[in-house]
Amino acid sequence: MDLRPHPEQLRGAGRFFTAGIPALCAAFLVLVLAMHDLRPEHVLAIVLSLLLSLWSDGSRKLARVGLPYLLYAAVYDSMRWYEDYIRSPVIHVHEPYDFDLRLFGIHGQTPNEWLQRHTSAALDFLCGLAYTPFFFIGESVILSIYLGLSGRLRIGERFTWAFVLANFVGFACYYIYPAAPPWYVADHGFLVDLTVRASPAGAIRFDQLIGFPLMQGFYGKSADVFGAIPSLHVVYPFLAMMYGWRLRRFRPFAIGYFLLVCFSAVYLNHHYLLDIFVGLTIAAAVMAGSRALFGALYQELELPVQIADEPRGSRGRRLRAG
Repeated sequence: MDLRPHPEQLRGAGRFFTAGIPALCAAFLVLVLAMHDLRPEHVLAIVLSLLLSLWSDGSRKLARVGLPYLLYAAVYDSMRWYEDYIRSPVIHVHEPYDFDLRLFGIHGQTPNEWLQRHTSAALDFLCGLAYTPFFFIGESVILSIYLGLSGRLRIGERFTWAFVLANFVGFACYYIYPAAPPWYVADHGFLVDLTVRASPAGAIRFDQLIGFPLMQGFYGKSADVFGAIPSLHVVYPFLAMMYGWRLRRFRPFAIGYFLLVCFSAVYLNHHYLLDIFVGLTIAAAVMAGSRALFGALYQELELPVQIADEPRGSRGRRLRAG
């Protein structure tokens, strides 16, 4: 994929890239200015959108897997503006806690409570590292780019849009069924207090180990305190594992990372087991819907993937036989 600048290729580019994306960027800029909320990350998102859309034909191919992530980021960031107007007035604090306690309780404690009493510096570092945005979002972004650059653009698009749609379903759940995370119960009990600010919870121990407020800066700015169900943290590595399954070198890492994030979500006191189950159900439902609309996942894989999975030397034998 040629990513060198080719302004002359704009003549043959689709109007979505040449007119649609600039118009959307202008509208987004007007919106954040009207909200008096323009920040450096907004400018960065606009610049990236325009570069991917206008740079070259190669960048426009990459835009097909990159622009959905920018849409996801914009929607997530915007929820701060309207969350209080669309959230259900009933905040669920007891129900998730009672579910985990009843089905998975350990000596009268939820798994979260039990793990908070059995922490270690090694687990704090390992789980904190897995829970950083560089990993749980970075894995998906890197996989999408790799699929796009290695000739598997169609599967990369399917993966990226599954990621985005699963997030949008999760966001809707936050407001239809707002639920308190386990750290909220640990710090504030079962009374609903809408003035409580987001917290890094057990991930603060990772900050203390590295001597830098990474988790405080990220999770402390979360858009919604009562957005515990579903856990989208486990959705990301699950989708990456499934859509990258045919990449044999990636597969062991993907499996291990997915399991580690599931454990970290509970260990760091961010999610109940219930939250994880709901998140995985949403991910599976999005994949099933994609299959129903577009066919089986691996039927979409292009020739480079099929060749890559053949035993060494079999490609030559197959070509000679043909």
